[in-house]
Amino acid sequence: MNKKAKILPSILLGLTLVITGCSTVTQAKTSEQKQEQTAKKSKKQNKETKGQELANILSNTNWQGTKVYDKDKNDLTKENANFIGLAKYDDKTSRYEFFDKTTKASRGDKGTFFITNDGKIRVLISESMGYQAVVEITKLNKDIFTYKRMGKDANGNEVEVFVDHIPYKETKLSFTDPDKKLETTTGEVVTNIDGDKILSSTLWQGTVALDENGNDVSSYNSNYLGLAKYDNKTNKYEFFDANTGESRGDYGYFDVVHGNKIRAHVSLGMNYGAVLELTELNENKFTYKRKGKDKDGKDITITVEHKPYDGDFKLEFSK
Repeated sequence: MNKKAKILPSILLGLTLVITGCSTVTQAKTSEQKQEQTAKKSKKQNKETKGQELANILSNTNWQGTKVYDKDKNDLTKENANFIGLAKYDDKTSRYEFFDKTTKASRGDKGTFFITNDGKIRVLISESMGYQAVVEITKLNKDIFTYKRMGKDANGNEVEVFVDHIPYKETKLSFTDPDKKLETTTGEVVTNIDGDKILSSTLWQGTVALDENGNDVSSYNSNYLGLAKYDNKTNKYEFFDANTGESRGDYGYFDVVHGNKIRAHVSLGMNYGAVLELTELNENKFTYKRKGKDKDGKDITITVEHKPYDGDFKLEFSK
């Protein structure tokens, strides 16, 4: 009896260990499956768009402008020499800079670039020289980069031209300035979903403008408190009046870049470009930092908060 009594607890202990081990394995497998499903979902959500693929190609090498010509293949390189230089792009930070083809020195032309998600348009916002350029990409692969834009013909008249570029590897090119410090936060910045998808998931309404001390300065910055519509397929945006639902005539192309910390947009309707630090970006709110006005009309730093719009206006792109 004593021997049998001793054997029985041993058997029970063994069974307990086996059951516990099976439970642990099952839990581990379940955890792995959940992680795999989350990774697949995240990968699906963040599958590279055509534009992102092209931006990656653009930043994998430096580029040299080689030739400018019209639709009839007439060489107009001499008449459009300002398009012929060296260029450096970085798709992680969305920076670009142009360099002189002869001296290899910076031209002082640097700023933010992006390619629309459909791969059709390259946008430049020159933060150093205060201009914007929106050009149509006609060819971009590892061997050649060609865009179409307005230039000059042999008589100095405006004409549509094509600008060819090839990879440049003779001299190392480096950005003149360090990358932007993007350290301001006012809430959660989601980073596992493309920011342009978040902005295009709903209509948005600017709700309040605050100064750096948290004071409400909305009444001095009401031009930023309207309605907005975004489309991540084409990267189109348009701003609307919050009281009437009518377009403000401010429309163009946008992108969210630099790890969802910058919203850049170029206005075709009002001819300006803006590169703004995002301090909060999620499905419930997005906030950016920019220059605004205080009660005396002086320039100050403000943050502008936006929330999903749930009003009655049906906003549609006018262009």
